Amino acid sequence: MRKYHVISAKRKGWDNGDRTYEHFFFPTDEYGKEEAIAQFRPVQKETLKNNNRWYPYTEYEYDGESFYSIEYRGIADESEI
Repeated sequence: MRKYHVISAKRKGWDNGDRTYEHFFFPTDEYGKEEAIAQFRPVQKETLKNNNRWYPYTEYEYDGESFYSIEYRGIADESEI
């Protein structure tokens, strides 16, 4: 049975309903843990708060989408996904 690295990514925005988190699966026979995580490219951004100051943050891009955060969840086999 094939095994996968599981990464959960939180979408940007306040009200995404059931689509707040998306889960991505990378086959362990094609990707190491670090390689799977590296698919999400960190991008430095800034946000303007209501005190008129800019604050840096990191978002992550994968396959043309932007995510607020990512989390490595471990390894799962086909029956668990």
